[in-house]
Amino acid sequence: MTATFGWAGKILRVDLSSGKIWTVDTLDYVPQFVGGMGIAAKIAWNELSPSVDALDPESPLFLMVGPLTGTLASGAGRVLVAGIAPQQRPPVFSRSGMGGHWGAELKYAGYDGIVVTGQAETPVYLWIQDDQVEIREAKDLWGQGTFATTSALRSRHGSKVRVVSIGQAGENLCRIACLQTETGNAAGQGGYGALMGSKKLKAVAVRGTGGVRVADPERLIDLVREGSREGLTPQLPRPGAPPSAQPSPQHAVRRRKCGFCLSACAHPMHMGVPIEDNPGTTTVAQQCYGFRSSPRGGLEARALASDLGLNGWEISYGIIPWLEMSKQHGLIDEIDGLPIPVPDTPIGYNRDVVPTSAEFLRMLLHKIAFREGELGDALADGACYAAYQLFDGRGVPLLDRIYPRHAGQTSHWNAHWGTGGNVYFPYWLVPVLQWCVDTRDPASDSTHSYTTHALRYIPQHGPEQGPVPWDKMREVSQRVYGNPDVFDSQFTYEQPETKALPAIYHHDQGMLAESLVLCEYEYPRVFSLLNDDYQADTAIMAKLLTACTGVETSEEELNRSGERIFNLLRAIDIRNHGRSRAVDWSAAESLTHPAFTEGECLDLERFSEMLDTYYRLRGWDLATGWPTRERLVTLGLADVADALDELAEA
Repeated sequence: MTATFGWAGKILRVDLSSGKIWTVDTLDYVPQFVGGMGIAAKIAWNELSPSVDALDPESPLFLMVGPLTGTLASGAGRVLVAGIAPQQRPPVFSRSGMGGHWGAELKYAGYDGIVVTGQAETPVYLWIQDDQVEIREAKDLWGQGTFATTSALRSRHGSKVRVVSIGQAGENLCRIACLQTETGNAAGQGGYGALMGSKKLKAVAVRGTGGVRVADPERLIDLVREGSREGLTPQLPRPGAPPSAQPSPQHAVRRRKCGFCLSACAHPMHMGVPIEDNPGTTTVAQQCYGFRSSPRGGLEARALASDLGLNGWEISYGIIPWLEMSKQHGLIDEIDGLPIPVPDTPIGYNRDVVPTSAEFLRMLLHKIAFREGELGDALADGACYAAYQLFDGRGVPLLDRIYPRHAGQTSHWNAHWGTGGNVYFPYWLVPVLQWCVDTRDPASDSTHSYTTHALRYIPQHGPEQGPVPWDKMREVSQRVYGNPDVFDSQFTYEQPETKALPAIYHHDQGMLAESLVLCEYEYPRVFSLLNDDYQADTAIMAKLLTACTGVETSEEELNRSGERIFNLLRAIDIRNHGRSRAVDWSAAESLTHPAFTEGECLDLERFSEMLDTYYRLRGWDLATGWPTRERLVTLGLADVADALDELAEA
């Protein structure tokens, strides 16, 4: 292949059924699909049959990095994880991600990603040392937690090896099993630990001794210095954040754990935390979810969930609330002799759920990870599956309070359950639009830059006030979104483009972050307090890509790539999983109860017009929700247009 800058140049392919290992040329996919999510989507479009189920041997697991991975670009420490997500109901091709050091190590070994298919006959792990790749036996690791697995592989291959592994939950094909790194980072949502477990793949251990060739190192360093200043600015307060364990003065807290980010992480690492009811200490990352318990009990539960390889967010914000609601409806009272705690008033939102003891959390996590009994076996697949298996289905109506339909993940930043933070009407219409058209919770890569970032700067957001003056806000909004009224609260449903435009913009930007691959807490930023015009450098990702790869890319061109990737993912969902406007609409129908922030209800009749506007601006058919041929051809996806035409005629 031709030597490249930024991209390593090779994608590793592994078929565990045959034992075949080979590489393909990254240049077959870039720059059109950028990297990470874009490449994974293109390979899935080319190779993934609509008949393949999440846990079939043919179901691919993608572990992808991007052209900026392994460089000094702030936030470039993440990994894109993709495949058919077992957690979703029904399973669909989707995505997740994790931070840490593993992605950079893979890049230093010479790869832009790994695509794993097939199924080993016995447990194995993948050992990658630069251009030497082996499938090795892992019988001695099977049955171990992620902590012990990492320790064993580091003893075997050296202390500098980076490991991503599954715990017992993944081995037992729990649909809410995650992938875990040694830094406490995890690909939590989607259930990709079950996908890895179905392949009998215990871990992927990597040691890379190379580097990343950068086209213009001086320019890249200048951009990093300039771009990272915004992240280093003290963050504005965020009232109403979900309850979580607070740092104890008795142990250290580390806020930089990915290694390629100049900003202090929002998810600190707690070092040497005393375990509540046992001798010893533990080290654990405090992610954005929090188990409701005593401070130490909550951190201990996080550590246990990480070791078992479980999606703690789903358990804390989905399963436990659903169990408490089920008790209030007389469906269950206790688990293994431990009463399920409930509040005195009916649970309507996440804030109403009451704490559990450390003992209760340990018991529940073990039952789920090891599928113990009828209850543990059902809950191992998440509440959206368990509700249909337990209590003769009488807990199914309770799901709509917690889960938008079709995603299999709890409401997040859409004001209808309460996880994420406060977002007030009419601004929550933007994330609701994103929930309607996505395959998963969109907050992790697309909604945060709107809710967590932009809304905190505008002059008025519900009862909250931001630092950007009205006139400057309108100017920035016009330049970024093409409409000055995007953040004007007087426009609710009557100017639907004020909600559709940011929903589209931040989704496309999210696809770029997942393809370069970058942290969504760093990119994209709309506002900046460091510039006189209050606008952040929205072209920063294009500038970084150009400096890194030497491929001249404008902001407009890169934004078109984000649109291309999002539309390709939509086409996969249509062809492989029957996505349609009816599926989109089902999410809206499940979000009609009053928002927890101000009690406003979604007006379905007026929201239908807003969804029409979203489709129209996207270039999608209003009746079907399919991208039109014209839009796909414009995006360079003529082959996708041909396939959808054939599907429509079938």
